[in-house]
Amino acid sequence: MNRMSTFLKTLVAIVCLALAGCLDTREEVWIAADASGAARFNASVPAAAASLYGGEEGIRKLIEEKLAEIPAITSHLLKVETGDGRLQVELTITFENIIDLIGSTSSKSMEDLPVAGAEMLGTAEVDFEGRDMDFTRTVELYKAVPGALFFPKSLLDEHSVTTIIHLPAAATTHNATSTANQGRTLIWETSLTEAFKKPTVTSFTMPLPIPWILLSFVALLLLILFAGLIYYFRRRKRARRAAQANSASSPGCT
Repeated sequence: MNRMSTFLKTLVAIVCLALAGCLDTREEVWIAADASGAARFNASVPAAAASLYGGEEGIRKLIEEKLAEIPAITSHLLKVETGDGRLQVELTITFENIIDLIGSTSSKSMEDLPVAGAEMLGTAEVDFEGRDMDFTRTVELYKAVPGALFFPKSLLDEHSVTTIIHLPAAATTHNATSTANQGRTLIWETSLTEAFKKPTVTSFTMPLPIPWILLSFVALLLLILFAGLIYYFRRRKRARRAAQANSASSPGCT
């Protein structure tokens, strides 16, 4: 029964997308030097397709429930509106640590998202090599809308997927389609024609900002200082005990 229901929803969604136009998404992320930041996500889908998940209220409830399961998000603002036959979603979030955010959105709490939502979210990986951070995200949008390859190319080319990431330091390597702000802003523009053909990969390598390195350096200095203070006080204590012992064992005056 569940499989048939999922199949029917997918089938109807395909028809709705084909008749009313495909989706458009835009996501923009700002990352500060201390790893905190903000992100804004915009998505536009046919209202008929969104009605399969309860329309405005259903989509709003689903997103709010998922946001509540991500502790890395410190605040958020969600807008869900319908107009001109399309449902518009705008979500703005703030976070204290981008690494924690990536880990949270890759957790089991995201596993029960609708297929379309999970595939649009994609999977992300972060690796550290020396003083560099490597980021890779893969989105398989064609899995979100089965049969999308059969859509007319003219229809798909009218819509796109855009990702913009503002970094605290210029990327040393990346696969962005364009850059700005001396390499600190990376922009990926992908037409739905391409997004429905193959996985969309977003990747870059960035040197760790000075504050991230300083935090580690300061922590090391504090550890050395603490160890030095312990050694100093222990040495003084031993010297005092030795002095008292020598004083006690000395013969008195006659």
